Formats: sequence, structure tokens, C-alpha cells
Amino acid sequence: MLQLKFDPKQGVWAEDPETLDKLLKNNFGSEHGGKVFLDAEEVLYLVSFQNAVCLDNANGATIGFNQLASYFSRTDDRLLIKYSSYRDWRDRGLIMRRAAGYKGERREKIERRYPSKAFRMDKPVAGAVWYPDSFYAVIEDEELGRKLFSEHWIGQLGVYKQERGNQLVLDFMETIFLAKHAHLKVADAKTGKPVTAATMLKHAEKEREYARQLYEVYEDWRMRGYVVKTGFKFGTHFRIYFPGASPSRSEDDWIHSKHVLHVFPKDQKLLISEWARAVRVAHGVKKTFILCIPEMKQSDFVDYPTTFIAYRRKKVGQNWIRETMEDRPRYLVAEVSEDEHIGGVELASLLEKARNMGLELLLSIGDRETSITYYVLKRVLLPDSEYEYYEIEWMRP
Repeated sequence: MLQLKFDPKQGVWAEDPETLDKLLKNNFGSEHGGKVFLDAEEVLYLVSFQNAVCLDNANGATIGFNQLASYFSRTDDRLLIKYSSYRDWRDRGLIMRRAAGYKGERREKIERRYPSKAFRMDKPVAGAVWYPDSFYAVIEDEELGRKLFSEHWIGQLGVYKQERGNQLVLDFMETIFLAKHAHLKVADAKTGKPVTAATMLKHAEKEREYARQLYEVYEDWRMRGYVVKTGFKFGTHFRIYFPGASPSRSEDDWIHSKHVLHVFPKDQKLLISEWARAVRVAHGVKKTFILCIPEMKQSDFVDYPTTFIAYRRKKVGQNWIRETMEDRPRYLVAEVSEDEHIGGVELASLLEKARNMGLELLLSIGDRETSITYYVLKRVLLPDSEYEYYEIEWMRP
């Protein structure tokens, strides 16, 4: 039986030799002056799952979980959210420790580099008609429509996934992009007068929330040779195809995207459960979820608090063994609950903090039944882009 002692001025510690030996061997607590002092989550875990008994140092009375948790929660109002994350990681036989004092250093290898191919297009000859209330433009010239669709996968020729119709329909981002970068002539359907890319973007900003941010991200990927289409069916803004993809069929198989991209403006806040749902949908259809937080400036970053660093397992010979503090930690852990909100600024700040420590960011999300779901975030390097992109993957420890 593990024996712990409690004093409101000192906290919780162990001092008998047998308990000391077991705690240190299993990477609990920190040793000072012949005692092992424990953090709140360690105490609660040991009492709940490791047959530990905590005694009041003044009178020897046994102190239970609620009494201990009530004491610790006086200085930590998110105690049980943190504890649930810690408990789950420990239950998996892995080590999680307080991040305080760990500095680390930035490592480039934790980032993923994507290829790039410059966008090039001959100037279109025919023009398009812009329907501002519907946010679409239509090109009737079949030759131009087929060229844009087959060679650049811009617009939708006829009916989606059906060989019917010869008109090319452009969404508002495609229309603006072609007007700006391929000199497509666009006329307003109501007035018949020419309309510029800047005018269409201004109209989109007025009628659609975050339209400018969406367009700029669309443009960023298109200019690097990527095909960017709607991600509506997957709960995201875009689906992404790598350079070279086309809509042409091969043996009746439609090309499927492997990546989806969601734009998360820095001033927007999302319910954790909604945000996680989109990632899980992408994972369920075997797609990589990419997140963009545009327009972040150095002055926007905040010191968003984190509690833990986490270790996984490493292979030694033919065996997998858990990592300890002698190894480098893998993750900076941000623990949240499904009913909380997270904003673009907070998430970008967490990502930057993890990056500066040379760690991957691990979001530990607790649901209302205290079950934990994990997501790992890694920075994506898109050549010559000034935007920040991150891959998000569901992870099972």
C-alpha cells in the first residue's frame, strides 16, 4: 500500500522507503530532501487507481478523493479537466508530467513540407457572366469551359460527376481568381457592364462572413499548383488535390481528394465538439485535415496556459518500451472539454508555443463521460506562403 501525507502548507508527499521506491520507479513526483512531493493530478490518480492512502499529517485521519480535489481546486478551477487527461494517459501505461520548467528547442523535422508548382494559364478568350446574388458566374463558350475544367480543374462543367451539359459554372472564388490572374473578362448579369476582381471580392465580403480570408487561402493554394474545390460534404471549407490532379476519369474511377482544409479566422471561436467533429469526419473518409489560421501577427500571440508534456513509446530491439524523463518528450498537451470554446488566436498561440519547445501539440479533449480523444497538430510548410497551415490527425496513444 502506498502511503501519502497531506499538510495544507506543504501539499502531499511520501516519505516511507517502500512508497518512495515505487513512486520514483514509476515516475511519480519529484524528490526533495528525502521526500517525494506530488502534484494534484498525481495524488488523485494514486488514491483512485493505485491503492494509495493519504493521511492528514496533523491527526492521521484518512483523506478521500473529494477532500483532496476540493483542496487543490481552490487554486485550479480546471482541476478535473486536467486530471481526466492525466488519468487517461497514465491508464495507457504512458508518462505525463508538468510542463513547467521544460524549455526544449525548436526542431524543423516536426514540420511537413508540401510540394509546389507555379500556376500558369493562357489568357482566356471568351468571358463570363457574373450573378452577384447567387455568387456564381457562367461561361457559355464550350471550348474555354472544357479547357478550364480539364486542364486546370476550375469550375464545374455540366453536372457534377455526370457527362451532361456544356456550360462551366464558377463559384465566387474561382471567378475572382480567374479575373485577377488569368484576365478573364466578367460582366455583371444585371447591368451587362464589366466587373473587376476587386469589385466582386468587395461584394463577397459584404454578403459572406470571412469571404476575404477564404478567398486569400484559396488563392494561396491555387497559385502553388493545387486544385482547390469545396469541402462542404466533409464539413470543411475546401478539399485539396496536389499539383497534377485533374477531373478526368480513369476506368470509371473518380479521383478522390486526400486532404481537406478549414479556415479558422483568428477572431472566431468554435465549440470544441463542433471543431473536433469536422476532424473526425475527415479522418473517417481517410482524408488529412488541414487547418489555416490567417492574418496572425506577432502581437496577436498570447501565453495560453498549458499543464503537461507527454511521452509515448520507443522501440528497443524488438520490444516497445515507454519513454521516461530520460527521453525527449513528444507532446505539449492542451487539455480541454467538449463544451468549451477555442479561438483562432488561442489555437495559434498553442501551436507556436509547442513549436518553440520542439514538441508537437496534442489536444486532449474530454467529453462529458470523461472519455478522452486526442488530436495531434503539425505545421505544414507550403513553399513561399506567408500563411500558417497545420495538419490535424486523430491519434490513439
